[in-house]
Amino acid sequence: MWFACIAGSMGVRVLAAVRDLDPPAGGAEMSLATLLRGVSKSGPYAEDAPDYVPLEDAEDGQCVDGWKVKIFQSSDRGEITELTKDSGVQRIVCDLPVEDFWSGLAWRLRNRGSGKPNVGSQRRHLRRVNKKFAKWFSKEVQKEVIAARDDGDLLIGVTQLHWSVGAAKVFQENNIPYLVFVRDELQFEHPMMYRGSLANAAAVCGAGHGLLEQIESVFTIKKGAHVPLPVDYGKRFGSVDLVDAERKNGLNERVDKDVPRVAIVGVTPEKGFAFYQRLLPYIANAWPDACFDVYGGGSYVAGLAEFGNVTCHGHTPVNQVFSSCDVHLLTVRSTGSWGRVINEAGLYGVPSVSVDIGAQREAVGGGGKIVERNSSLDVWCAALKACYLEREELGVLARDHAKVIDHRRSIAMFRSVIRDVLEL
Repeated sequence: MWFACIAGSMGVRVLAAVRDLDPPAGGAEMSLATLLRGVSKSGPYAEDAPDYVPLEDAEDGQCVDGWKVKIFQSSDRGEITELTKDSGVQRIVCDLPVEDFWSGLAWRLRNRGSGKPNVGSQRRHLRRVNKKFAKWFSKEVQKEVIAARDDGDLLIGVTQLHWSVGAAKVFQENNIPYLVFVRDELQFEHPMMYRGSLANAAAVCGAGHGLLEQIESVFTIKKGAHVPLPVDYGKRFGSVDLVDAERKNGLNERVDKDVPRVAIVGVTPEKGFAFYQRLLPYIANAWPDACFDVYGGGSYVAGLAEFGNVTCHGHTPVNQVFSSCDVHLLTVRSTGSWGRVINEAGLYGVPSVSVDIGAQREAVGGGGKIVERNSSLDVWCAALKACYLEREELGVLARDHAKVIDHRRSIAMFRSVIRDVLEL
């Protein structure tokens, strides 16, 4: 791929202040690392970007030079990994531990029904750790302010998740515009604590307009910015030929080709554990032919093994999951952050059934079925049946829709958000 690059009139320094990034604690960290690594290199703004197709090279286009990116985070997770190694992104760490007595107590006192940590203990942990992080980060930012002034660079901050309160405080004190990503239910669980960090952000970023609507229904924000999840399909799945071959072989090798097989990837309280405890026995009676393959580890996955229509497989590479199933099922309880696994299923021609909360409708697009929240179990069963019966047609649509989270498109959109905030 070749781009004609144009240099910006002013340099940009992106300061990302987070608890975790590299090594990552989960998908949110991997997503932000991908975006930061992307804008550190030359590339196009959203309006100049080609129509990316997953696993295919892009056509020519116009781009701008890469920006300077620094990550400020805890060293508690370990040494730098391939996520940002040799990427041009600089990593600066503090020795502040990720967990403490209060976060441990929050987990031990978690709600046994929902699986959520004790709110009071978690809030105490968050207040303490954000204060400590802000104290350390403030000194680092003062160095960046001086360096940016000497080099004639513009500064912008980026933060997300647990330590975003402390990061936002330091950005505000230094008059640095900043972006906050909302990735999950954390801010919704502690609205008073995170309210100021969101209200004072130049833009609040979320994957999906539906999620942004959820955010704006609870918080007052200046601007919402849709930045889709960035998935590098090439690194994860190889080539189009490889994906097609895996799908073909997976279906051919199935001994139960006439049995509807529904895949569930990852189970947590937020991702439907209590709901599945009701749905699975209902479907065992209403649609006894259907079998559910549950992937992942932990007590919540194990908690579904008791049902006769469930087979638990443990942690399994996603390409193996979607090489042979018929339908993918994903639900959320309250916060509709984008389900990236929906589009990974779509890449393999597997349609999804999900719930109309937040960004899930956007994630599914035309490649599956969406069920309204609070729908009865028979509505869910009907949606799964319909998706199974229409799996070939919906699978084609799901594969085409998978491009909505192509990392190249997401990086271009993130670059445009930064440009608009800095008025480049």
